[in-house]
Amino acid sequence: MDGTCDRLLRLLDDGHATYRLIEHESEGRTEAVSILRGNPLEQAAKCIVLIVKFGKKVTHHVLAVVPGDQRVDLTAVKQLLGATYVAFADPASAESLAGSVAGTVLPFSFSPDLELIVDPDLMDADTLFFKAARLDRSIALDRADYARLARPRLERIAEPHRLAQAETRTDGRQDSAAGVTSNIEMAPAYDQATVIDVVGEAASHPVGWTNRTLNRVNDALVRLGVFEGEFPWHAHTDEDEFFLVLEGRIYLDIEGREPAVLGHHCAFTVPKGVRHRPRAPERAVVLMIESASVTPTGD
Repeated sequence: MDGTCDRLLRLLDDGHATYRLIEHESEGRTEAVSILRGNPLEQAAKCIVLIVKFGKKVTHHVLAVVPGDQRVDLTAVKQLLGATYVAFADPASAESLAGSVAGTVLPFSFSPDLELIVDPDLMDADTLFFKAARLDRSIALDRADYARLARPRLERIAEPHRLAQAETRTDGRQDSAAGVTSNIEMAPAYDQATVIDVVGEAASHPVGWTNRTLNRVNDALVRLGVFEGEFPWHAHTDEDEFFLVLEGRIYLDIEGREPAVLGHHCAFTVPKGVRHRPRAPERAVVLMIESASVTPTGD
C-alpha cells in the first residue's frame, strides 16, 4: 500500500537514514526477490504476522522478523511470551495490522497492537533488504539506522537451521526448493467408516512435502498435505482441485493473476486446466479434495 510506503520513507528521511530504493519485477517471495535485488538471502528480512493467545480471552499480535534463509519458530515465540497458542494470523488481520498485503510486509510496526520482534541473526549484516510495502519496490537500509528507527525487540525466534537457497530458472521463477523432499502416497490409507485422526496424521510426517491419500469418497479422494517449500508449476487438464488450510499458511501461485493467500481455515478451488503452484514458506497442513483421476505430481 502506497500510504504505508510513504510513511516509511518519511520516517527514514526524517531520521536521516542511509538507504536506497530498488525497483524490480513484482514478486512476493523472499527467495525470488532476493535474486532480483542481488542480495544474499540471509540479509533479507522475512516478516510474518502472528496471532498469540493467552488463555481464552487475551489476544496479541506479533510481527516476527527473521533472516530470509531461516524460518520462524512458533514454539520459541510461544515460550518467549508465555502464551498458550501461537499461529500465523489470518490474511485480513495481518494486512490490517501491517498496512500492506502478504509478501510486502515491512520489518517496522506502525501499530500499537503489533509488537515487533526480530531475530538477532538478521542484525549480523551491515545492510538489510526488505519489500517497501509493494511487490515491485524494495529498500536496502543500513543496519544501525534500522535498529535506531524501528527499535525492535531482539529475541531468538528463528529455527536454528538455515534453509538452502532455492534453485532458480533462467527466467527468474522458482520451480522447486533445494532440499525439499517429496513423499506422495497414492493409495488410500484408510477404509471408509473409519475414524481418522487428521491432527495425528499431520504430526507424524516430517518437514518436507508430503501428500498422503486418506480416503475415497465416491469418485473423489481426500488427501492430506504437510507442506514446506514449494511444488513445481503444473495443471490438471480435466479436474478441479480444492485446498483447505488446517494449519499455517500457503500461497497458491496462479498463472496470469496474483497469488491466492490461504491462511488458517481458508479454502480455494483451482479450476481445471489452470497452471498453479502451491508453496509454503513455513510448515502448513492442508486438506485437499480432488478427483481420483488427478495425478498429485501434476499433468
